[in-house]
Amino acid sequence: MKRQILCIFLLALMTGCAEQIKIPASERDVSISGGQAGEKTKTAFLLPLSGPNAAVGENFQNAALMAGLERPSESTEVLFFDTKGTPQGAVEAYQKASAESPDVFVGPVFAGEVQSVGAQHPDKPVLSFTSDTSVLGNGVYSVALLIPQQIQRIVDYACAQGQRRFALIGPKDKTGDIVVQSFETAVQSCPGMEIVHRSFYAPTSNDLTTPVEKIAPPLIDPRRKNLTEREKELIRNPSAERLSFDALFVFEQGIKLEQLVSILYYYDVTPQIVPYYGLATLRHTKNTQLVGAYFADVPQTRMTVFKSKYKEAFDKNAIPIASFGYDAFSLVSFLSGKGALNENTLTDSVGYQGINGRFRLNQDGTNDRLLEMFQIRSMGYIQSVEPAKTDF
Repeated sequence: MKRQILCIFLLALMTGCAEQIKIPASERDVSISGGQAGEKTKTAFLLPLSGPNAAVGENFQNAALMAGLERPSESTEVLFFDTKGTPQGAVEAYQKASAESPDVFVGPVFAGEVQSVGAQHPDKPVLSFTSDTSVLGNGVYSVALLIPQQIQRIVDYACAQGQRRFALIGPKDKTGDIVVQSFETAVQSCPGMEIVHRSFYAPTSNDLTTPVEKIAPPLIDPRRKNLTEREKELIRNPSAERLSFDALFVFEQGIKLEQLVSILYYYDVTPQIVPYYGLATLRHTKNTQLVGAYFADVPQTRMTVFKSKYKEAFDKNAIPIASFGYDAFSLVSFLSGKGALNENTLTDSVGYQGINGRFRLNQDGTNDRLLEMFQIRSMGYIQSVEPAKTDF
């Protein structure tokens, strides 16, 4: 396994790009310079630098370099170890990294990798990038955008809009379980809000019509003879009044998301009839039928700068999650420079400001983020409809 040891200070001199990232900082910005000249921080990154997910690892590696270049006055030692994107590879990378006695581990990326590293009972903090909360705890944290925090933000927004009856539709899998559990918790914070429909299907199922029919009003052909009085009444009523819910949460992705939304449209359940909500992955949709849908995501002001500078530095676009690598290393470098890298400072209730907005780590390994609400107004145009709060 190839190990690369990079001295950020020397790299800055060699590349001449120590000024690549300049983002306004506050007292608790993880992007501010910290520590005394000559102090060293040893950080072991556990990333998939080979195999099918090597591009993901490369993005995180590049983001870490960018974060380090914010501190040209510091000499920071960073060690990169290849997990190969597998649980066994992560164990091997962790063991090799441990031999170097790092102050902190950053990574791995995937849930299986994180679980395998956690099973090694690390005695140093592990700042991973998984969104699977079941593999966190006992010193293993995640800096990723988590589903529960997205749903809580959505529920808070929907509650303020007067919506009280949610319908959920999507695959019955681990994500679906997290969605349901998160909603059941979140709706308790809004008086009168409830989940009136849960319509799920097997991830491998090609029948998406049946789950839609469970929540949509029946189709009625007004030209049909012998319509009942009830059917005539339904035809006269606006589509929104025929629904038993006033907000819909759709969680799917890829081609199945397009198929599901098309069927919802066929049954006249559209974002123009009832508000659609979804996970932050909706930001990248190309489906025009999702115009009008809402989602919660990290604030984008600093992300725009990050993406621009990443493109300038590496002549390629960063994947969306690479910015979490930037924030993780910036936080580690800041706290280590202060001589305060420990559980108490990592889980400071005030939190820290990063590329992805303000966040804080919790003792159970999860994190809290102050998220912004967005709406898809047209393809290529996403508008902020409610800014993130400024503090917890």
